Amino acid sequence: MLKTLIFALLPIIVTIALGYWAAARDYFDDQDSRKFVRLVMNFMLPLSVFSGIWSTPRKIIIQDIPLAGWLLVSMVGCYVLLLLVYRYVLHTELHIASLRAMSVADPSVPFIGSAILPLIFGNSLSAITIGICTLIINIIILPVVFGALSSDGSLGSRVVNTLRKPLVVAALLGFILALLGWQMPEQIAGSFELLGKGAGGLAIFATGIVLYTRKILINVPIVLTVLGKNVIFPIVILLIMMAAGAGSELQRIVVLTLAIPTATMPTSLAIQFNVHESELASTQFWSTVCSFVTLAVFLVALS
Repeated sequence: MLKTLIFALLPIIVTIALGYWAAARDYFDDQDSRKFVRLVMNFMLPLSVFSGIWSTPRKIIIQDIPLAGWLLVSMVGCYVLLLLVYRYVLHTELHIASLRAMSVADPSVPFIGSAILPLIFGNSLSAITIGICTLIINIIILPVVFGALSSDGSLGSRVVNTLRKPLVVAALLGFILALLGWQMPEQIAGSFELLGKGAGGLAIFATGIVLYTRKILINVPIVLTVLGKNVIFPIVILLIMMAAGAGSELQRIVVLTLAIPTATMPTSLAIQFNVHESELASTQFWSTVCSFVTLAVFLVALS
């Protein structure tokens, strides 16, 4: 199992390293990373999210209510709590507070989870977990983050602006079609997957470019975010689930899912909106590197 973990995390490190090397050799620069992210956020990722959510059978979306409930409360609760702490306790600006909170609440389930979870819990339960997390991020958390990052001052304009984002539109439309039971025809799946499948890899490659042009950082906010994502967040949820009397198998799937390192989305948004790119890229890098140890510990402890 630890060997599987290593091979699941290694592609991310290799892709970041390739982006770093390409920038060091002057193949790409900071402007290129912004263009890559614009391509990912406006075209590739919306296609991928739309296809992924629409192709999820309705029975999978509504099949496991306790699992969905715990993941929903954990991820959304973590995001809201940290956003409030950063904004009103630590007096952090709203845009960076939102991205830091998202870095802790958003595990890289579609990329790392899809490689690890099926080997532990089987294909069916893993598909449910990945589908639920995708919906939570794209339907609930992402629109709130877009609203926080919007430069428009009025709430109404921010809401309208957020609902016009290609990624939000794709997620909502895919969710509605899946919930109605209109399963995506297999014949048209390739129309979305041809470009959509490369979204994660290109976003991670752009992270490597940012790490070279802006340098890999290690500071207090990054350490606290990585510690919160990789260690504190899953442990707190485990203790809450134990106190609530949740079943051991439910504890395993929820905690291991939340212990997966942070996703590419906060970094991509940071690059797109020009918000602390170095910090968010470094957070993603260190969260992934540290998860070789932290995720392995959770795997052994919960086995």
